[in-house]
Amino acid sequence: MSAGVLAAFGSEQAFHAAVSSLRAAKLGEIETYTPKPPEEGHSVLPLLVMLAGVLGAVASFALQTYANVFAYPINIGGRPGLSWPAFVPIAFENGVLAAVATGFVGYLVANRLPWLYDKVDECAAMRRAMRDLWCVAIRTDRPERARAVLHKFAPASIEDLPP
Repeated sequence: MSAGVLAAFGSEQAFHAAVSSLRAAKLGEIETYTPKPPEEGHSVLPLLVMLAGVLGAVASFALQTYANVFAYPINIGGRPGLSWPAFVPIAFENGVLAAVATGFVGYLVANRLPWLYDKVDECAAMRRAMRDLWCVAIRTDRPERARAVLHKFAPASIEDLPP
């Protein structure tokens, strides 16, 4: 996709209508920039973090059990073969490590980071996008068609994305 268009809207209703129309037209990749968080569905990331934490703890406990009970059993001081209280702290720490690593990587993937530069940031409307404008950027090979779709919703401004 070589070209694109950025449109800024003064009202949230016009912005949502324009985004719906652009999605229906299937012109290209759409990105939105809003002054407040969108009201969308819940993320799957918390579930993945919880599963990673539980699986990390269970895997760590299983590894310790295998190593100390089956592979290399050492009877010191008459302790039982499966002395599980000794395994709990390490299993907990590994569960936390797995959850934090999953959360960090999931955050980066969900937000497409690290993203150090984007052509959209050079547009004049983006200076106000986080305060009082709702902006939609569309990367498309047919910018004239995207402009025609956007003009129906009376945007405050429309500009081409820099090359």
